[in-house]
Parts: sequence; C-alpha cells; structure tokens
Amino acid sequence: MQDGCKRDHSQANPLPFTVTGEVIRGKQLGSKLGFPTANIRYDMRRNAWPAEGVYAGVACVRDALYLCVLNQGKHPTSPEGVPTVEAHLLDYAGGALYGETITLEYLSYLRPEQVFPSLDALREQLALDKQAARDWAADHPTLLDSRIQKERS
Repeated sequence: MQDGCKRDHSQANPLPFTVTGEVIRGKQLGSKLGFPTANIRYDMRRNAWPAEGVYAGVACVRDALYLCVLNQGKHPTSPEGVPTVEAHLLDYAGGALYGETITLEYLSYLRPEQVFPSLDALREQLALDKQAARDWAADHPTLLDSRIQKERS
C-alpha cells in the first residue's frame, strides 16, 4: 500500500478519519440486498472514533482508490454479530476481498444508523446513500482528485 492510503489518526477533528484492517466475512446481507460490502472489525476503545453512522468515503484496496459508502456500527435492522465498519465500494468489480488489507477514509457524514421496517426499506435507503456519496463527490472533485493523484505518485 502506498502513502496515499495513510493518515495520522491523532487529529482532534475526527474527519477525515482513516482505519485499516483485514476484510472479514460479514453476514452477507449487503450482497443479498445488491450492495456488497467489505467488512472489518473495529475496536471502539481506540481514541477519537467518529460517530456511528453512514459516511461517504474512499477505500484503498490493492493500491487502487474507490469512492465508497461506509457504515460504522451495529446494523440495527439486522443486529446479529459484532459491530463492524463496512464499505460498499462504488464501481468496484474486482470480486471478493476476504483476507485483503483495506484502508477506509471517512470523508463526509451522511446520516445516523437507523432501524428500517423491512429489508426493502433498507435497500431503498442504501440506494439513496449511494447517490448521496456520488453527489458529495461531485461537489468535492478536487478533494477526491488530490487523493487519487497522491495515490498514483
């Protein structure tokens, strides 16, 4: 992984915030809903975590950057299992990432976690979250371009 994926975690303002971990198998719910995710465990004892919720961000995997929608938390609509950080990588078609190291950078808070009355309602919200991340990225092209240029240098 190149330096473009690394960031100092000690900053007082939690965004942008970066976490790196190994992709683990989740509940497969995202895949069933049409929004597969790369999941990593996280340790809430670590200082300065952002609030649980949904974020627009950037994922660095296999030395490539992808816009992503991140969720950090307990998945209240399907709460089985441990809290995770999970990322749906937009425009990624490279297959399963289990065992790969991934770096996730939280860039913009989109919404808090919430309970949905059905999986269909959750699927609809995930589509809205995906569009919100694309809209945010379109409004901040230089921010994303600078990360991609740094990664390529």
